[in-house]
Amino acid sequence: MLKELKIENLAIIEKVDLEFKNGLIVLTGETGAGKSIILSGINLLIGEKASADMVRDGEDYLLAQGVFAVNEEQEAELKELGIDAEDNEVIVRRHIDKNGKGKAFVNNIRVPMSSLKEIMGTLVDIVGQHSHQMLLNKSNHLRLLDRFLGEEGVSIKKQLENIYNEYSSLERRIQDVEKNKKETLEKKEFYEFQLEEIDKVNLKDGEDEKLEEEYKKLFHAGKIKEKLSLTENILKDDEKNALNIIYNSRKNLETISKYGKEFQENLERLERVYYDLQDCVDSIRDLNDDIEADDIRLEKVISRLDAINRLKSKYGDEISEILEYREKVDEKLQLLDENSFQVKKLTKERDEAKERYYILAKKLSEIRKLKANIIEDNLQDELKGLNMGDANFKIEFEESETMTASGIDQVEFMISTNIGQGLKPLWKVASGGEVSRIMLAIKVIFSKVDNIPILIFDEIDTGVGGETVRKIANKLMEIGETTQVMSITHSPAIAAKATQQFFIEKKLIDNRTITQVKELNKEERVREIARMLAGKNISEAVIEHAKELLGDE
Repeated sequence: MLKELKIENLAIIEKVDLEFKNGLIVLTGETGAGKSIILSGINLLIGEKASADMVRDGEDYLLAQGVFAVNEEQEAELKELGIDAEDNEVIVRRHIDKNGKGKAFVNNIRVPMSSLKEIMGTLVDIVGQHSHQMLLNKSNHLRLLDRFLGEEGVSIKKQLENIYNEYSSLERRIQDVEKNKKETLEKKEFYEFQLEEIDKVNLKDGEDEKLEEEYKKLFHAGKIKEKLSLTENILKDDEKNALNIIYNSRKNLETISKYGKEFQENLERLERVYYDLQDCVDSIRDLNDDIEADDIRLEKVISRLDAINRLKSKYGDEISEILEYREKVDEKLQLLDENSFQVKKLTKERDEAKERYYILAKKLSEIRKLKANIIEDNLQDELKGLNMGDANFKIEFEESETMTASGIDQVEFMISTNIGQGLKPLWKVASGGEVSRIMLAIKVIFSKVDNIPILIFDEIDTGVGGETVRKIANKLMEIGETTQVMSITHSPAIAAKATQQFFIEKKLIDNRTITQVKELNKEERVREIARMLAGKNISEAVIEHAKELLGDE
């Protein structure tokens, strides 16, 4: 239940601090006094949007704070959402500055708005025009029905949703494989041509670098031999060749090496140079012998490089990239057969999932139809108690042509409000007053399964009067025996059934409009109900009538 409500600087409310009891609570007052602003404050606590224009003129912020008492079951639900209730209480606070920036806190822990909505959805249900529109919208009817499923039905629905997701995933995979298969088939001849073109060249990784090296030697063979021969002559064959010069120099040092360590060291160094140069000359001679101007081989190398470069221009800058591309093309061609097998396998799995889906969907549909019968009977009884005894309410089922995550059922609430009248969709038949009563009847039924401790009705008496209002008042009082009920009302009949009544009035103080809220005692309630009955023309008879209404409590 909502124990305390504090609102500061919301619209024309400067500050209100209210304490609520169990049972039926009513908010009354003249039109425009600010009753809906109180509801706006509660709306902020359940996560509704806030804006800068909600902040009272001249103030820097608005504040809404509520203290909610919870029972053990609600405490367990909140714990699952990460909220620990201290002393069986939850304190919710919204703070919005004049720029429209807001913060939300639950038990002094800041929470995002999505979490606040989820948390408060377990504690408060506000029934107003938005709820009426929700009731008239066919797309919400299955969701409303499913709140009655019970443990078995909820379990089956969850399993069904999992199987549907499995089926959808398999269907997407089949489509992807079929798409790839189709694309490969369309390019099969092209892929086969590419594979043949690459295989014909019989590439080896890294051979292009070796061929490039060989091409340089073959193309410049004459120049290379000329320079190698000239170098060999200078080093060995000329009259004054390098080897002879170093040899003679070595002999000179050899004759004086015994005269000092430093002479011996230089001799050894020169000997190393001599033998290294001798090796170099031998190597140059071998290279010269190996080099040949082979035009036939040159043509073959050029032809091979041209073939490789043609492939590079199409399939990759390196041989490794060409070979990698070749593997991908080969895999695509091989996948044609594999894809056919995979499609068969996935199709079998999908069909099995579909079979399991329909078995569960039919079982869920049977449970829904049983629950629908119970709702129809209970709602019929509730409507009789709300002066709609001639109404006939049915939940109509149609089987969906396609599989959905929620099953095969499409449902719509149908009603006939008069004897002899055929059933029609709720939105086509019900007037505003009838929708209010149907919504109230549904809330009575749903409160038994929802475990929501606070129901707030925003002008549930709109469009009805007389005996009907009296029956609505009795029904609200009946709900109030197990659930805290709050009602914004203009009806004296409803106000008279309340266990607690607050009067909301608008005053002009220091040229500023302020809404004030006051809890009424017994005498004040008589005056307020009299005002609701007769306006400003309150006579003794009206006072007596008000007392009689209150005597029905």
